[in-house]
Amino acid sequence: MRVSSFGGALAAVLLASTSVLAQTAATSTTSVTCEAGGAQCAPEPASISDAPARPADGHDTADDPVHRGFGEPGFDPSSADGEAAPAPILTRVEDAARRLGRAAAGSEILMSQASDGRPAEVEGVVSDEPEADAAEVAAVADVAVTRVTLATGGLAQVEGRMDRASTTMRLAIERPQVADVLRTLVVTGAAPVVSIDLEAAEPVGERSATGRLLAGDLSDPMTILESVIGEEVTVSGGPRQLKGRLLAFTPVTVPGSDTEPERPGLRIAVATPAGQIDFAVFPSLEQIAITGDAVAQRMAGLVPALSESVDDGRRDLSVRLAEPVEAGFSFVVPTTVWRPSYRAIIGDAGDVTLQGWATLENTTGLDWNGIELRLAVGTPVAYSQDVYAPLRTTRPTAPFEVGRTAQTDLVPSAEAAEVADAEPSWRSRGLAAMASPAPEAAARDAKGFGQISGLVTGGPAVAGSASTVFPVAGSIDLAAGRTLSVPFLDASQDVDSITYYDLLAGTQPFDALEMEFDADATVPGGLIAVYDRDGFVGDARFAGADGGEVSILPFAVSADVKASTQSRTVRHLSSASLSGGSLILRREQVTETILSVAASKDVTLVTDVSRFGSGRVTASAEGLEPDVANIDEDRARVRAALPEGRHTIEIVTRNPQQERYILANLPDQILEEVLSLGGEIDDATRKRLEEVRAVTERIATIDRRIATLEADIESTRRAVEFDRDNLEAINASTPEGAQVRARIIERTNEMNAWQQTVSELRNQRLEEMSALQTGREAQ
Repeated sequence: MRVSSFGGALAAVLLASTSVLAQTAATSTTSVTCEAGGAQCAPEPASISDAPARPADGHDTADDPVHRGFGEPGFDPSSADGEAAPAPILTRVEDAARRLGRAAAGSEILMSQASDGRPAEVEGVVSDEPEADAAEVAAVADVAVTRVTLATGGLAQVEGRMDRASTTMRLAIERPQVADVLRTLVVTGAAPVVSIDLEAAEPVGERSATGRLLAGDLSDPMTILESVIGEEVTVSGGPRQLKGRLLAFTPVTVPGSDTEPERPGLRIAVATPAGQIDFAVFPSLEQIAITGDAVAQRMAGLVPALSESVDDGRRDLSVRLAEPVEAGFSFVVPTTVWRPSYRAIIGDAGDVTLQGWATLENTTGLDWNGIELRLAVGTPVAYSQDVYAPLRTTRPTAPFEVGRTAQTDLVPSAEAAEVADAEPSWRSRGLAAMASPAPEAAARDAKGFGQISGLVTGGPAVAGSASTVFPVAGSIDLAAGRTLSVPFLDASQDVDSITYYDLLAGTQPFDALEMEFDADATVPGGLIAVYDRDGFVGDARFAGADGGEVSILPFAVSADVKASTQSRTVRHLSSASLSGGSLILRREQVTETILSVAASKDVTLVTDVSRFGSGRVTASAEGLEPDVANIDEDRARVRAALPEGRHTIEIVTRNPQQERYILANLPDQILEEVLSLGGEIDDATRKRLEEVRAVTERIATIDRRIATLEADIESTRRAVEFDRDNLEAINASTPEGAQVRARIIERTNEMNAWQQTVSELRNQRLEEMSALQTGREAQ
């Protein structure tokens, strides 16, 4: 069949190959010839029957060794609860044509090579192990996901098991997750793991000759010509034709004319059977055909690889086991963070029901069919490392050393150390505040809002050493790429409705929720939509809670409580003492706040006030019993149950303060303030401070004398300089010159005397300062 163009030739080859494969598939749908001798392989099953459904309440207990927190060792998905394996969720469809081609390679080959150089089906071998027959080789087990743990840090621990006993477990993994799977994959079961095989991460063109051809532009004739250099070909196009062994080709530009533009062409050289070299220029790439046995062979390897060359974004990991078993697996991959949100329903009696929901996605790339879903809250240390991508290093080049030889002894191999089995550390603690009530008991009748449905959660949360796990009830079905929202918390204990007034921020009263969870709980943060009997009343921002923290979450400006404050602050000097040349003052800063409150109904008022360190806060009100508790070093919390009506609460904050002054630099106002205390200071301290006052007065007198003398010295120095300038302008032997010279000598002597006096005063000042520091008055 003569084809007039290269594109038509390629289409004809593809069409012919497809027809042969289709005809073969039509006649060999249930059996294939595995060996040259004609033995038939066992037909592959058309489908796999569904396994028994997982019990709805079949959750692991906290004491079960397979029940682990996120990232904890010791899980065994293959044997947990003794459940039957669910139906497979990963199925690789292999048509009859592909099975026929694989079987034609011979039953003695355990690893067939795909046309682009990739391993099509890796079964692996174990040293000294007898060969597996074709039926065992074909029995590659798919897997089913059984449990997924999603962490708030954006990680997913995926666990599952094989759907049947086999020596090969196949995992279809999304390409971006392959590195994480290779790095974290753990296989459980009785059989040792031999290897994990998958196609290379390098581009297809770097793997084989067919791969390089496949990676090229098949619509360009030069791609085909480059793959058949040295082969017998026939190249025809227009009136030209070359036949022989292809030597080389070169792209050229064919000159145009008045009616036609320039166009690309090819100069081709072939060696003919007669022993000569023929050249020809093909002026048009649109009218060129390349035929021959070599081209047909290249296309025979290329056509089956075309469908495999399209990267579907997945990689098949084949886990080879030493013997057929139903093995389990677990790996950790990045995923989207599950987002908690809450609803708080306030009943008529003020009781609050808190409902927690989690919104999540299945981005693991594997369908979830009847899985156990767990939501983990923790802060694991996690890194990203691409162990799948090829990593190459450079090496220094060593010169050849000629003329010398050396011999070394064999290095003995070290024996593997035995590792003792260690019981994994795990603590299980039930969280009473997060235990799920029975669905029928959780429903409440709120007037005007209808009956509030309870939530079906997975039971009490379990706190581990590094995280808190919230089980999700029932079995979860979620296809890859879908979004799901599930309840994980339904609690009515330790959640109250209050009115919160923050005196530190100076805001107005807010309706708020006050929540307290178990001391071992870690609860994720999220927005809380708050409802009362009339409907939605506001959102509260919940930042999460750790270790029994109490959270106050305002959600609306209170319409039932109006409040105003009046405050005044005074400082009292309570005591003074001397220590190491310093004066220690102890003061008390007293802030009195009058809080006036008008409540239109009975409420619980909670207000925060500032305190410092060991400061004390007291509160009093007529007819009320306010309670005060220190929250931290900076604030205290006042709580009072207010009946309907007007109330006045007096809050007094006493914050101790301490001041230290060096006696040598004691300000006069501080000294006078302390001496004015009268009987508040002891006699010894008073006497010492009076001595200090006397010394400081003498020092002040000295300082004033020194300042006066230094001013005189400076004035006289300038006068002397003026006289010296005049002396240079007149004759020093004249009477005027003699007067100026005598005046310079006199003033210089005065300055010297003053400087001597300043030096003596400075020494006196040092003595007085020493008296202050040593605690004795200078004599």
